[in-house]
Parts: sequence; structure tokens; C-alpha cells
Amino acid sequence: VGCYNDYRNPKAAKIYTRADFEKEGLEYISIKDLKAQFKAENTGMNDGTVASWTVDEPIFTSGKVISTDRYGNVYKSVYLYDAESESAIELKLNTGNYLFHPAGQIVFVKLQGLVLGNYRGMTSIGTTSSNASYSNDNIESKIMQDEHIFSGEQQQMLKSDTLVVTKDNYKTAISDADLGRLVRFEGLESKFGTAPWGYKNTFPNYFANSTSYDVNSPGWSDINEWATWATKRRLEGANAETYFYGSAWFTYDAAATGSGTNAAPGNYVVRTSGYSQFRDNKIPVSGSVVDLTAIYTKFTNGSGNYATYQLTLNT
Repeated sequence: VGCYNDYRNPKAAKIYTRADFEKEGLEYISIKDLKAQFKAENTGMNDGTVASWTVDEPIFTSGKVISTDRYGNVYKSVYLYDAESESAIELKLNTGNYLFHPAGQIVFVKLQGLVLGNYRGMTSIGTTSSNASYSNDNIESKIMQDEHIFSGEQQQMLKSDTLVVTKDNYKTAISDADLGRLVRFEGLESKFGTAPWGYKNTFPNYFANSTSYDVNSPGWSDINEWATWATKRRLEGANAETYFYGSAWFTYDAAATGSGTNAAPGNYVVRTSGYSQFRDNKIPVSGSVVDLTAIYTKFTNGSGNYATYQLTLNT
């Protein structure tokens, strides 16, 4: 009780609205326009460029939370969706975001002093990075979060918050403008086996600390027995267990990978953390036709010309 001046009569937390920031003289910018301005500030960059923009204008943006880190697969981030501009962006914070910014909550961000960055094709809001390999870093400081991040109304998640993609429309219904959005892919085929793209090895595969495993690895031959979203294993000669990220292949058109590019239309990698609560769940067996709802992301190589479209499951 000594931490509070008026602990007998606590006030309800303020629910912020756009008007609160406009009264301060801040100008609203949509997430779509914010991402466009970031690109304008970094003319000539490609997806692999380490590019940043420190906002020096009195502007703010807002969006609805469409992600959750409660199940361990989304890490230190929330994804905000702006229904008006149909655009989304990653906001890099700390852990436990679902406690303070649950799915459906409107979040306002005062942008002046924050840093927008590009990482392998994905744009995010964060702070200055001390690592030259990264365009920005997470806003981990509680003091800094209180200065820039504000909670608005808690809303329900709506059907319209999720972009629906099917086998009939996947070539036209989704593009890089939709990166960061929550997308429901209906009728995808789960695919086990070698594809001439991805990480140049067999899907599903597992990676950690420069070590990778797939069906061709010793002791991993029974693919239907071990094919889980991710895994935890003890490496030979190691004392501690290692958490491996898993990559699984889902497709609308497996033949399209014959073009030799990761970005072949209709092919997606579901990338799952070894720390996720559902890592031991089985990947649907090869040939299964399933629906997947996930955050739509992209990952390129350093030159920016070799892309994989990755799906991040919330749950």
C-alpha cells in the first residue's frame, strides 16, 4: 500500500482515444501511410537492407492488437491492424504483452523519437538498436513504454479483422501490402518432402544454433512419428536441452516451386518456436487439407532477392 498515494480510492485506468493526442497537437498517420513514409525515407532499399527512420515529427498512429504472445510463439511483439487502411505493423515491446495488450485492444503509439526499421522484409516500430545488423530494437523500458504506448478501448475481434485467402483467390487476394496482418488460409495442403526452395532441405525441418535436422538426419527417419510443429532435444555432448524452431510446408500449388524461387505463389512455411506451448502438437500429415490462421510475414536473405513467406501461428 505504500506504493500508492491514494490506495483507498484507486482510479480506473484511462481509456485513450484519438482525440486525446490531437489535443496535444499530434497529427494522426495511418499504419499504411506510416509504412509508406518509412520507405520514402529509405529510397532505394530492398527487403534485405538494414534501414531505419527515427521519427522526428509530432505524429501518432493506432491499431487493434491481432496477435498474442500467451502461447509462446509470438515473442516480444504485438501486431497492430488498422482497419481503415487495411494495413498492419509489428510493435516491438517486451514479454507478457497479452497481459497488457490483449487481442482486440486498441493501442495508440506516439511515434516521435521512436525508430521504424526493416528486417528482412518486415517493417516494425521500435527504438534505436545497438547492433548494426538490426534496424531497430525492442522498447523494453517501462519508462519508455509509458511515454509512447497507450491503451485504448478493448474491442471484440471481428471477422473483418482477418483476411481470408483461398485456393481460388490466393494469386490476387494477398500481397506484400498485407504483411503483418492476420490471415486465414483456407484449403492449404500439408506437404512433407523435398522442395527445391526453402532452406534447401526436406520439410518439415528443425533448426537451432547452426544445427538442423530433417527426415534425412540419423534417428529421424519415421517422419509421421516425429513431425511436430517444433521440438526440444538434447544435443549430443551437450548438457542442456535445446529448443529447435520448426518449419513446415503448406501449399496451394506445390508445382510452382519448380520456378526455383522461395516466393513461388501459394507456398508458405509455418515457422514455429521451440518455446511455444503447442510445439509438441503434430503437424497435419502430408496430404491433409487444412485451414490455418496466422500472422503473415516475410523473410529474405541479406541481398533481399530470395524470399520466404512465413506464417506465425498465434495458438
